[in-house]
Amino acid sequence: MTSPAVVLSTIQKLDELFKPWSRSDAPGLVVGVSHRGQAIYRRGFGLASIEHARANTPATRMRIGSTTKHFCSFGIMLLAEEGKLDIHQPVRTYLPELANVSGEPTLLQLMHHTGGLRDPMFAAFLLNRGNYGHMPAGGGLQLLARFTDLNFAPGERMAYSNAGYLLLTFVTERVSGLTWEEFMTRRVFAPMGMNETALLRSDMDIVPNMATLHMPLPDGRWRRGIYPTDEVLGSGGMISTIDDMLAWVAHLRGSRKKVGSEATWARMLERQTYRSGMQAGYGLGIARDSHRGIETIHHAGATFGSQCQMLTVPQHELDIVIMANRMDASAPALALKVVDTVLEDQGLAPPVMPAPAAEFPSVRGRWYSRQSRTLLSIAPRQVQPEAPEVLLLSMYHAPTAILQKAGDGLAMPDGPMSMIEIRTLPEGSTPPALLDVHITGELERFERLPDTPPTAEELAPALAGRYRYAGFGAELEIVLREGKLFIDFLPEVGMARWELEPLSADVLGCGTFHSIPAPSLPTFASLSIERKDGKVTGLWIGMDRVRNLRFDRVG
Repeated sequence: MTSPAVVLSTIQKLDELFKPWSRSDAPGLVVGVSHRGQAIYRRGFGLASIEHARANTPATRMRIGSTTKHFCSFGIMLLAEEGKLDIHQPVRTYLPELANVSGEPTLLQLMHHTGGLRDPMFAAFLLNRGNYGHMPAGGGLQLLARFTDLNFAPGERMAYSNAGYLLLTFVTERVSGLTWEEFMTRRVFAPMGMNETALLRSDMDIVPNMATLHMPLPDGRWRRGIYPTDEVLGSGGMISTIDDMLAWVAHLRGSRKKVGSEATWARMLERQTYRSGMQAGYGLGIARDSHRGIETIHHAGATFGSQCQMLTVPQHELDIVIMANRMDASAPALALKVVDTVLEDQGLAPPVMPAPAAEFPSVRGRWYSRQSRTLLSIAPRQVQPEAPEVLLLSMYHAPTAILQKAGDGLAMPDGPMSMIEIRTLPEGSTPPALLDVHITGELERFERLPDTPPTAEELAPALAGRYRYAGFGAELEIVLREGKLFIDFLPEVGMARWELEPLSADVLGCGTFHSIPAPSLPTFASLSIERKDGKVTGLWIGMDRVRNLRFDRVG
């Protein structure tokens, strides 16, 4: 047990760390820290509700977002223990209505995010003409049953997928004969004494002692965070408290199990191997990683208006849970600062520093793969005052990761998405015409896009017009307004226009989204142009969770 003097010193340091969140006029977070079996820190900061001026406390329930995913995987593995399902079978074995391509991935591939499923929320976005709307129960499954292609062949790559965990929820219900919350309460929450933990299927539902979710606005005001569906299920639907979650994470890393077999827990934490043979730290809805020379096991979560991080350092029996009821609190970064604070005298290795931008001029620029229509950008970025610029990697026009040195090259940190590596750096300081990039261990060649792309006015005569996604009959129009190109989603009321940035004659970035009502989250994508006989015949829209969505020109 940690000495009282050390605990007191640690508490004071943690109070200082979380001081910026201790406000009486803004939402905040709750923090729980346990070290060697002793709960050394339980605090609430900020308001659980601005509307009712109610403070966060250690007993406040909050959404844990995607931290739910490993619970969902664990439920599947409990059924596999009993021989009631086979994780190597296609999901349509248990959901026969998925007769299309969405039924092809195995349960294991869905847990690994390697199933290639398209995100039905973007389909809803198209059908609602640039607005998510609010998807009713059953809508996600109906939309998944209509897709005619996948992001990639199952097992080929990795793309974080809420859709996969939506299907895993339904599989659990079909096989067990119970609702997901009934199954998890009987098999996990009740045996673990997690009495304040539950599934909240919709942010429209009201439950006791639940913090309101808050989305920040540019002018300093707040909007209520509501995830636009009535099925926030095994992908991110749980609510809990820091005490319940600390009990769970201690059980997760401990040797004595109340629920689940040894084999199941070993499988939960087993690193996955891609088709290329490359290993990733992501297991079954949970990640294994390294921080300053020590192993961590963790999974973050976020919904509209919340953030969460659950992290344990098994070697030091250090368990951390941070849950925030505001979208702009970086729970994962704060959790690592807690690790540094609690273990500062344990001889931690120096932190891994980002690659200095000045040392790698030959990789800067925008890069495009015609093979997969993947757009990458590598650009200098100042992330800390007076610190050297680092290299920001963007994928599909969306800021993705800060690059790190990796052997003789560069790589993004391991995480729940396709790993990007530049294993061999170009010689000299001038970027080459072609760049070899490994994605999940497989080589792909990227061409450098021009530093001076064509203007919107130059592209408009050939590009402007209407386009349709055949799978859903959704139409959009590319228009030129005040010297800029936009995708207009043609809503019946309001406005929904995606501003386009020309990057070459055939590739554009989809950036700022102009809409009424205002968008809940930033939305980025790439747009690739298809030409035949010199005429534009179609478009391909790509983002991490929806890749190569084909639109045919219709006018």
